[in-house]
Amino acid sequence: MRAGEGRPLRRFRPWLQMLDRFLYASAGRNRSAPFVRDVVSVQGMANNLVIATLPCWLIGMWSLGHQSNLAMIALDLSQLPGWRGGILTGLGIGYDPGNMFACVAHGLLYFLPAFLVALAVGSIWDAIFAELRGSSVDEGLLSCAWLFALILPAGAPLYQVGLGMTFGMVVGKHVFGGSGRYLVNPAVLGVTFLLFAYPDLVFGEGAWIPVPGFTAALPLQLAGAGGIAALLDAGLTWRDLFVGMRPGAIGTTSVLGCFIGAAWLVMTDTASWRVMLGALTGMIATVFLFNGWAGNGNPIFGIPWTWHLVLGGLAFGVVFLATDPVACAMTNAGRWIFGVLTGLLAIVIRIANPSHGEGILFAILLASLFAPVIDFVMVELNIRRRRKRLAETADG
Repeated sequence: MRAGEGRPLRRFRPWLQMLDRFLYASAGRNRSAPFVRDVVSVQGMANNLVIATLPCWLIGMWSLGHQSNLAMIALDLSQLPGWRGGILTGLGIGYDPGNMFACVAHGLLYFLPAFLVALAVGSIWDAIFAELRGSSVDEGLLSCAWLFALILPAGAPLYQVGLGMTFGMVVGKHVFGGSGRYLVNPAVLGVTFLLFAYPDLVFGEGAWIPVPGFTAALPLQLAGAGGIAALLDAGLTWRDLFVGMRPGAIGTTSVLGCFIGAAWLVMTDTASWRVMLGALTGMIATVFLFNGWAGNGNPIFGIPWTWHLVLGGLAFGVVFLATDPVACAMTNAGRWIFGVLTGLLAIVIRIANPSHGEGILFAILLASLFAPVIDFVMVELNIRRRRKRLAETADG
């Protein structure tokens, strides 16, 4: 082969590697220590994460379609405007809130475009940085784009989806060297960027139930204004919130789906149960503390922890985002502390500003910044204990 004859094909190598990484692990081999042998690969862990979120995804799409169809009935709309309405009407699916398939199909038409845009934008940045560094494409793109789409409001414009994914991939991941090196979860950082850059993404009309002319408050907003009584007046029972019959991002609506996903992650050794239980412990302890100040006239101070568990995106954040093995603490003791800190911060932010259900994102970002310090302290304490034990053994 003459020199330069294979260069055109070389340009497509990052894209081919990216497609290969969706299902298979890297073919590269370590040439120097440390050598690790395990049946669980990086791509396998990412795939397990996606599998674990499937119950949340299915329930969330049904819930979004169900509430959107109910909103159309309330507004006396016979057809949804735009291309989504054309598809639902043209295929004869309709807008029956009692038809499960119709509800899931309606919700899918909002999730699928956001996911495909996030996946396309993420693949472009992965390919660009792989070409610049002369390395292979990182694992985990599918799970990152998947999580990013799950925690976005359904009414997010697609150009904002692309901007948020760009910020998360470039600033949150690749400037630190790629997978395994970032400080915070790229999907969490990308959505948080959008929340600050575009307030209408959360507070605008149709943000959570994307039907023109219909506005719905999140359960956490109702709880912040009137406590549990406001939720019950709006027809939201604890069971409804637990199952996922409420407004919110597709992935975060169902606590039941989060519990099923948590069981899968723990059984496959993909996520740390210490982080999950630590976050639950920190949440409960902080709620009890605020319950003691319930007489200050703020209704959200008196809400018990069982209701806080099903409000907002707390459960989804703790199970699928806070357990990111790269961004959370690595030591066992550090994972307990990291989890407690995440649960504590989530409740403090929620009660201080109960504007929307994504306060858990800010808590995870803050806790992730402390994760290296937590691990450093735990390692140093362990070294001191060992030195003391060895000194006592030598003296004996």
